Amino acid sequence: MGFLFVFTLASNAAATSLGAKPLNVRQIHNFPVGCLPENEGASIELKSADVIGESLQEDGAPQQWAIELIPGSKPRIVLPGECIAFDMPIDGYRQVGEFHPLEEGKTYSFGLRRGDRLNDWVSKLYVGMFCVQRAPDGHLAYLPYIMNVGPKGRTITYPSCGRYAGLPPAPDGINPPRQ
Repeated sequence: MGFLFVFTLASNAAATSLGAKPLNVRQIHNFPVGCLPENEGASIELKSADVIGESLQEDGAPQQWAIELIPGSKPRIVLPGECIAFDMPIDGYRQVGEFHPLEEGKTYSFGLRRGDRLNDWVSKLYVGMFCVQRAPDGHLAYLPYIMNVGPKGRTITYPSCGRYAGLPPAPDGINPPRQ
């Protein structure tokens, strides 16, 4: 499953700086946003951002939205706790590939890639997951998967629309389907 790999990277982040670091996914107004964790300790230069859909196919997951820094442009500095919104333009960045709207019932990963500290042994990728559910008022809700580290290892608090992502469910979430 495509997301098993994403969470494997994220779950190894604490053990090594080579894996992806966790990204907090939230909803602000009617948009999913990827937020640099407040405890990150330092700002990053944003090189690119993307949202990728789930896939069980061998050809990889479809890209829903992606932006990258235009060569020669000044990168946006993302501070700890600051967020980048899905499908919102940022000066100095361009859309990469086609845009595809998010769909109810699907799971996605939200990624931010840093462009600074290129020669350091530091993770350049921040990844978080979310799924899309229809709220009672008819709007789409973007519900995050939350990584937990406890005395018995790593678990995920799966949202109500979540699908299995390779780690056991935390006691405070659902037991998601494995398909």
